[in-house]
Amino acid sequence: MKFPRHILSVLVSILICILLFWRLSNISGSGMTDFPNQPIQVVVPYAAGGGTDVFARTLQKSINARENLPQPFVIINQPGGVGTIGSRFVYGSRPDGYRILCINDVVITTQLSGTVNYGPEDFTPIAQTGNLTTLVAVREDSPFNNLSDLLDEAEANPKSIRMGADVGSPAFFNSKLIEASRPGAEVNYISSGGGQKRFTQVLGGHMDAAIFSLGEYNGFLASEGTPPDQNIKAIAVLDGERSRFYPDIPTATEQGIPIYSGNAYYWLAPKGVPQPVVETLAGMFERCLEDPVVMAELERQSIGIAFRKGDELAEFLSKKKRDLGGIEPEQAPDVPNFPNWVIAIVAVLGLSILVGKFRKPDPRGDRSGEGAIALMAAGIMVLYIACLQLGLPYGVVTTPALFFIGATLAGWQRTKLIPIAQLALFFGLGSEFVFTTLFSVPLP
Repeated sequence: MKFPRHILSVLVSILICILLFWRLSNISGSGMTDFPNQPIQVVVPYAAGGGTDVFARTLQKSINARENLPQPFVIINQPGGVGTIGSRFVYGSRPDGYRILCINDVVITTQLSGTVNYGPEDFTPIAQTGNLTTLVAVREDSPFNNLSDLLDEAEANPKSIRMGADVGSPAFFNSKLIEASRPGAEVNYISSGGGQKRFTQVLGGHMDAAIFSLGEYNGFLASEGTPPDQNIKAIAVLDGERSRFYPDIPTATEQGIPIYSGNAYYWLAPKGVPQPVVETLAGMFERCLEDPVVMAELERQSIGIAFRKGDELAEFLSKKKRDLGGIEPEQAPDVPNFPNWVIAIVAVLGLSILVGKFRKPDPRGDRSGEGAIALMAAGIMVLYIACLQLGLPYGVVTTPALFFIGATLAGWQRTKLIPIAQLALFFGLGSEFVFTTLFSVPLP
């Protein structure tokens, strides 16, 4: 007997709904009591191989090897936008603890620079697991041997000193603190990207100075006997005390510039994650830092071990933000708001279709209703894009959007509504399940 096609489509739709509700049950309610019961995604907002990525993978290796969690710890790299692409992805994610962020002080500085409209207080802090010492370095044959030499030139010839620091980054804010310590000094800031690019540009003479983490400086420092134009030297440590690795390099404070701002690594979750989940993750990180293998590896990377959680971490982040908040950043690049442009274009096109249909009657008959249908479909698309921008889940937003567009184009004929609803479920929820569960592709 031939199996009816409409019965098959109903069964597929029911299966998709079951998968959706199964997933939602793991996100809220009783599903939190056995957290975690699915892999945890860790978003690193930088490219693979960078400092933050190497740090995250160091802890990941220990977590997975020692089975500190019953589920895999999976790292997803989302570089770009001075760390804001990855941070925005986590910021708009479900507050379930299954997607968290590994980031540094850029979560503070991008907010202060106006690059994004959210900051550390808009996340749930899980833990701080490391401290980073940062240094100001120049090429070894540079005439600048300390910060005073650098600022003398910046004062005598404004904008002549080329400092490598991406606008909105912690390095940029530290550079502004240095510049602000000398009235009249003006520095020319050059965006360069990662530490490797800054190092190359310093050696090539395209930058006079740049800020590096201690680990980066260790990796870039050439052996003794290297020609001075192929090596770098540090002229200041941007921390409260000298580095035990390089005790001969004076701090900025010793040079009369009160900077106590290093950098740090944090693990953050979307706002609203249940406290038991936060405690589970924080406890995991605390145990991880006791692993002798992790301790040795962080020592090799010149990363200090530091652990904070809960209210202590929240206050630590708040203090850092207050310390940096007095710096007036340069105007961030005026990047077009592409989602708003898309919404505006769709709305204008829909309106133009409607106006055209009413102003120019079709000789084949009155088809003005098509303009109203087009405008309604455009309105649904505008609402759909707006909902995604507000951080609503992809599947929950896409499914009704597909249904309303399909029903509108079909003239809301009752006989077609059930097939349209089935297709909307299939493509909306099905695509979310395939991309996020099977392929681990990030969606809104």
